[in-house]
This record gives sequence, C-alpha cells and structure tokens, in this order.
Amino acid sequence: MIADHLSMMLKDIGCLFVGPVATIADALVKIDEEQIDCALLDANLNGDSSAPIAGALASKSVPFVMVTGYGGLELPTAEMNAAPRLGKPFMESELIEILVRAMAL
Repeated sequence: MIADHLSMMLKDIGCLFVGPVATIADALVKIDEEQIDCALLDANLNGDSSAPIAGALASKSVPFVMVTGYGGLELPTAEMNAAPRLGKPFMESELIEILVRAMAL
C-alpha cells in the first residue's frame, strides 16, 4: 500500500518510474535491464538489507535516496550512509526536494 501511494506521488510530479520492486533479486534485474536516472531505496526490504541494491546503483553511478524510518542510525554500507535520506513518514514536498538534491549530486 505504501509503495502504491509513493508511485502515485511520483506520477503526480511527472516522474516515470520502474517498480516498485519488493525483492533484492527483482531490483538487481531492473537495474541491469532499465535506464534509471535516480532511485528511492528503502533501507529494509522484507527484513533484508538493501545494501546489494545500493552497491549495484553506486557501481552504475545512479543516484539514490535512502527512504528509512531508522532516522540517523548507521546503515550497513558507506554508499547507503552517503546517500541523501528521506525519513518516514514524509510529505510530497520533502520527496520532491530530496529527489532534486539527489539528481544534482
């Protein structure tokens, strides 16, 4: 339900998106098969760290935003900690601001 809401928010601001994806394996396939300009990455996917996804995005120089309810806690990898963070819950204006910031890096 949250992913559907986020998808609607992205559509509303004119984004074309690939996803949502619910597993690490599916995300890695999308990264290989699709042209991605920026990604929103939850720190935790069904109980698994999204570190492999962050690594794959970083290796392709795709900017990404960590969407997390963990606040300022240390995340598992340097790539994840270096990425801009969007805390849950968030407003559409915060989403837009962080996406613009990530794309500018």
